[in-house]
Formats: sequence, structure tokens, C-alpha cells
Amino acid sequence: MKILVCTDGSEFSKKVIKVASDMIGNCSINEISIIHVHESTTILPDYWQGKYPFSPEEEKQLKNMDKRLWEERKKYFNDAEKEFEKYNIPVNAIFKTGHPAEVINKVASEDNYDLIIIGRRGMGGVKKLFLGSISNAVLQLAQTNVLIVK
Repeated sequence: MKILVCTDGSEFSKKVIKVASDMIGNCSINEISIIHVHESTTILPDYWQGKYPFSPEEEKQLKNMDKRLWEERKKYFNDAEKEFEKYNIPVNAIFKTGHPAEVINKVASEDNYDLIIIGRRGMGGVKKLFLGSISNAVLQLAQTNVLIVK
């Protein structure tokens, strides 16, 4: 069985990692992958398309901010991997850039994952009573089973 665990680095994602590791810790699992899809366009939606007239210094600052976000995610992945280590489960870390729901489903489909595990909500600004927009999109697009952690 191959399982894809989705994370965005939020506090709630820590719960997703914990629930996933506890659920599968004593099962026969062939592969665990933790995926993070970096949507760099969330800082300034049209920035990467060159639609904003930034000075070279401002452009450099924005690129450095994006780089720092990547570094924070790498540290988060190291901590997440430790959750699975207690069950001696090797973890494959996947970093991608793009629209999270689309990339998650593409990876799950192309690499034949049997299950996607994702949190009900993540880093979205408004905490909703319903599914978060990424969780809902993953659920709607998925060609495989999806476990949503509340």
C-alpha cells in the first residue's frame, strides 16, 4: 500500500502527520510520502508573471522571502519524518510548486498511491465550518481514496 500524506506546514498539518503515523504505524505499508506543494504565487499573485513593476532590490527581497519559506518547509519535513521513524517507516519527501490540489492529485495518480491523507483545513485565512478549499478540491479531483483528518 502506498500512502500520500499532504501537509502545508500549519499547526493543523502537524495533527495530520500524527494521525497518519499513528494509524499506519502497525500496518504493512510499502511506501509513505509526505508532499508539500509550494504555491509561491500566494504572496503576490501576479508577481512571477512580471506584471508588477518592482525595482531590482524589491524583486530580490521577494525572491529571498520565497526562499526563506522553502527553508522553513524543509525544517518542517524533518520534524514530520520523525513521527514515522518511531514505527521504522521510511519516508519520501516530495516538494512541488503549483496549485496544491492539482499537484497532489497528479502525484497521487501518476505514482499510483492507494490513499491520500489530508487535513480538513490548513493555512487558509478564514477558519471554516466546512472543508477548506484545498481539501475540498483534492477530494473532488481525486481518483483514489481520500482520508480527511478533522
